[in-house]
Amino acid sequence: VFSLDAALLPNVDLFTPVETAALPHFIIPGQSQAADSKSLVIAPYVVSRMAFSESFQAFLGGRYDRIDYDDPLTSTDRKYNKLSPMVGLVLAPTEELSFYANVGQAFAPPSSQVAGPREAEESQQFEIGTKKYLMDNRLQASLALYHLQKDNIGIPDATGVTKQDGDQKSRGIELELMVRPRPDWHTFFSYALSDAELTRFTEFVAVPTATGVNFLFLDRSGNTPAFSPRHILNVWTAKGFRNGIELGVGGRYVSEQFIAEDNQFQMDGVLTFDASVSYTYKQWKFRMNAKNLTDRKYETRGFGATSVIPAEPFGMYCAFELNLQ
Repeated sequence: VFSLDAALLPNVDLFTPVETAALPHFIIPGQSQAADSKSLVIAPYVVSRMAFSESFQAFLGGRYDRIDYDDPLTSTDRKYNKLSPMVGLVLAPTEELSFYANVGQAFAPPSSQVAGPREAEESQQFEIGTKKYLMDNRLQASLALYHLQKDNIGIPDATGVTKQDGDQKSRGIELELMVRPRPDWHTFFSYALSDAELTRFTEFVAVPTATGVNFLFLDRSGNTPAFSPRHILNVWTAKGFRNGIELGVGGRYVSEQFIAEDNQFQMDGVLTFDASVSYTYKQWKFRMNAKNLTDRKYETRGFGATSVIPAEPFGMYCAFELNLQ
């Protein structure tokens, strides 16, 4: 259950900000969102593996979704029935090298934040890749190329209202390396290159003019979806010691991201560093993680087409684990 209203607020000076907004607010007609929804999802999934030889096998599966979506507040009552098939092939010429390909479909209930008719989100994905083991399995490498198409996705427009007026496609490459020089030392590296594009999205915007404000529908097809960085890089290495202590350190880089589908403003790329220390004693493990070691100031997702939120500064997090096995 939620309600989200859009209201007109007084201006605030950027250099000497003073909050002057007071109740009651003037609610903008037609821009409010509310929902009192529930979804019941029943989704059995079956996969069958067929081995034609020691080096060639196939996978055939499917997921059947029965979704009951009900929102009395918006008089939305939908029942979805969908079979999402999946087919995969694996070719392994040797024990250390394999190639694979798969294609499948997916199906998801609509978001309660969507205004207007709510359809189920559908997607189709095709992926090919390879995996290689080297140095007596101390080095594992995988490379994948994918194409993903999503239909009926919910996108907030310039007013902040989310509607299912968009389709998008993503193509990319993912590379992963896992190196274990010694049993107590491992290093993980991953890189993702993504090319995302809106294939259908028309936005309702207000354009100021000399005589007032004009409301227009602008076609954003061909633009980059919001918060879809082109490059993501992760590196992490951890070393364990005989006394039960393990030390880890790593970094993460995320390239520039647009904050809205109009592609007018973007957040800068950011490189952050993390570290961890853990101590294991018998069945107990104590872990301490340090996030954003350099206290880097950067932004993350905001609300609407003109806002971002400051990301978390340097922080320490602790956890206890008990292994009963």
